[in-house]
Amino acid sequence: MKVTVRRMTVEDMPDVKRVDLLSFEDLVEARYRDVRRVTPRTDDNILSYLRSDPEGSFVAVGDHAGIIGSSFSHIWGKVGWVGPVSVLPAYQGMGVGKELVRSSLEYLDKAGCADIGLETMPENQVNIGMYLRIGLRPVGLVLVMGKGLTGDEEDDELMDDAMIERFSESRAKGALMAQMRALSDSVHPGLDYTREASLLQEHKTGETLVALDGNRLLGFSIVQTHPRREGMQNAVVKALVVSPGAGTGPLLPLIAASELLAMDDRSAELSVPVPAVCARAVDALLSRGYSVAQTFERMMWLGGPGMHEKVYNLCSWSG
Repeated sequence: MKVTVRRMTVEDMPDVKRVDLLSFEDLVEARYRDVRRVTPRTDDNILSYLRSDPEGSFVAVGDHAGIIGSSFSHIWGKVGWVGPVSVLPAYQGMGVGKELVRSSLEYLDKAGCADIGLETMPENQVNIGMYLRIGLRPVGLVLVMGKGLTGDEEDDELMDDAMIERFSESRAKGALMAQMRALSDSVHPGLDYTREASLLQEHKTGETLVALDGNRLLGFSIVQTHPRREGMQNAVVKALVVSPGAGTGPLLPLIAASELLAMDDRSAELSVPVPAVCARAVDALLSRGYSVAQTFERMMWLGGPGMHEKVYNLCSWSG
């Protein structure tokens, strides 16, 4: 069968949702039978990936079969990552996923990204084998730590002489964006989370919280409150960064404020991704009642992963 990889369009969304659902259902049936029900991705979720980088969103089309696979690319400054990648079960093992991943990797390379990679479930040896053959290498574990929000949470984590504010309510958005860009770069050269924050603001799918000492940015948390899948009530911290010069002070207040934000948007739980090597961040989340909900192995094709023991750069490269 001849397969063509082309750029995704908005008109492809129903097929992309179907491919993703069937692919995920097959994975759950094979490996995670304790998961009772798989639901489709929301339109908001797929549109957010497509809007993030329409030139880097791809579908695989089989002759007489229509769309049989999809992949998305994401650019955060000079950092690029791939995900999610989905292939219909009937066409897995035929090189379709490999071609989709290669299309995204090559796109990110041409876009000038210095650090390029993705994340996959470490227990999925088939995917890890495929990524190894493409040229990616495992570099470290990311823990997705989750917590149910009961309504009893209080913003009891305070910083001396500092405040947590919502970016959407700021009168100095331009100055804050410049500081967010500089702070991103300070935790990993070339990294820039501002596009992620702008997309949440533009499409009202979440909020960015900023920790300020006067006009100085000490840290920020980008929180997506619209769920990824239908029928779910979960919010996700897309990225949480603390200034290297601020110590541990802003971390727990930003987490506490992220929980309150999630509850305000009627989310029943919040998940926060943490590189396992960053033990202090792991311990901070454990102290607030979080537990490990899922794990991902970060794999690099080019450059470095941006995972450091003493740097608070909390994010996941999984879709």
